[in-house]
Amino acid sequence: MMTADPSLRALTCGALLDEAAASSAVRDALVYCAYDEGPTLRWSYAQLRDRARAVGRALLASDVAHGDRVAVWATNLPEWFLLQFGCAYAGVVLVPLNPLYRAAEVAYVLQKAQVSMLFVEPTSRGADLWSLAIEAAGEVPTMREVVAIDEARWDEFVARGSAVADERLDAAEVSGTDIAQIQFTSGTTGAPKGAMLRHGALTDNARLFAHRAELRSGWRLCSGMPQYHCGGSVLATMGALAVGATLMPLVTFDARTAIDTVDTELAEVLCAVPTMMLAIEGELGRNGGSLASLERVVTGGSLVPPDIARRWRERFGVSFSITYGLTEASPVITQSSPSDAFELQVGTVGRALPHVECDVADVYTGTALEVGEQGEVRVRGWQVMAGYFGDEAATAEAITPDGWLRTGDLGHLDADGYLRITGRAKDMIIRGGENLDPAEIETALRAVEGVIDACVVGVPDDRYGEVPAAFVRVAEEATIDADAIRHALDGRIARFKIPAKVEIVDGFPLTGSGKVQKFKLREQFLAAAARR
Repeated sequence: MMTADPSLRALTCGALLDEAAASSAVRDALVYCAYDEGPTLRWSYAQLRDRARAVGRALLASDVAHGDRVAVWATNLPEWFLLQFGCAYAGVVLVPLNPLYRAAEVAYVLQKAQVSMLFVEPTSRGADLWSLAIEAAGEVPTMREVVAIDEARWDEFVARGSAVADERLDAAEVSGTDIAQIQFTSGTTGAPKGAMLRHGALTDNARLFAHRAELRSGWRLCSGMPQYHCGGSVLATMGALAVGATLMPLVTFDARTAIDTVDTELAEVLCAVPTMMLAIEGELGRNGGSLASLERVVTGGSLVPPDIARRWRERFGVSFSITYGLTEASPVITQSSPSDAFELQVGTVGRALPHVECDVADVYTGTALEVGEQGEVRVRGWQVMAGYFGDEAATAEAITPDGWLRTGDLGHLDADGYLRITGRAKDMIIRGGENLDPAEIETALRAVEGVIDACVVGVPDDRYGEVPAAFVRVAEEATIDADAIRHALDGRIARFKIPAKVEIVDGFPLTGSGKVQKFKLREQFLAAAARR
């Protein structure tokens, strides 16, 4: 049962780690198990703090100034965590990059955020990220250095900090209102934008999340969440720190590794989106495992099918905490509690976090609606981003003059404050927790030779919840087919953005003013699927 709600403290990310190291110095903070042939290590809280401070000193030795942007392009390597907190200690802004990005996407983010230093995992899933990073960095005027995260070059970088005194790091004067991260997201509308997230908003969100999830000191938490998302770097990582839990991240999600980690290390908590839970179920059926130690599943990122939750409760005896939010809200807005009745745990996305102002408003007028009425979910207060970096127009579109962040999601609140999400006011597609902007995919499609126009909508998918489907008009003389169009996108955009379905059409349904009626395309797709 939950205790009284924690107060807001607006700690810096470094101060959160310092507190954890002071109270749990010898406890495991970070554990990697090499079931996936990744790293094997066990760092105590004191060791994690000391290594992160060494990275902070190395950044200062590299002439990175307070407020400068430093990017990391890697999977969940141990160095990712050291950079996260090293940047926090030095007052440097961290810019996470999705490891599935292509060179053009990396260059866009680096340019937009005016990044001065990039850390990159040389290879990932067979991709040569180092070459792509060098190519992308060459287009960024502010870029001073690219550092490979491999043993030799990483150690060389950290060694720079030996000439920097601890006193200089302590004098960085980082505050809770400083920007800690710029996370790029497709946001509520439009092209990828960099949400500026404050230290205090991230640490308080993590603390309140851990409290609502009823995480306990000394528990062991296995996380399949990627660090470049708030789900990994904020909820799993700083949520564990907030209660003195042990974090056991997966380098990249793998169902077998998750099962082996939970069963060998006797983890009580699993952080995973629904697609990961389905993969784990499948792997258990094929090759076994028990998950007997699990007590809690923390999930979110996309709507959680209640039948999955019921199966997990019946098979593993777990309780759930389901989160709802968005990057621009640092990220959690509402969250269910393991102490809630089961139908509320999994049939809603819970109640607003403590100290969070959340309502539902008319999409067009912004007027707050009554209990039970459907409208756009909004949030206001301490956890709302500072804005989109270098984009005042997009910031003004996302945040109203009186401070409400518009989520773009439709929902309704019940009399007890529990929120149910019913749809989206915008066209955003959420594929397994990833926000996909249809406009970006449409632009890439129109660049394919032979394609005249394209329209992308989200359609249901059993595995990912939702996937992009593309309706494409091609030139009369073009011989390109749907498979060739999908193949042509490989290398232009990340693979997870490539439409799962491509249908060549003669035209699009239009409104009287000439706008494409995307809902009709979606209905057309669903009707055709039902006939198959």
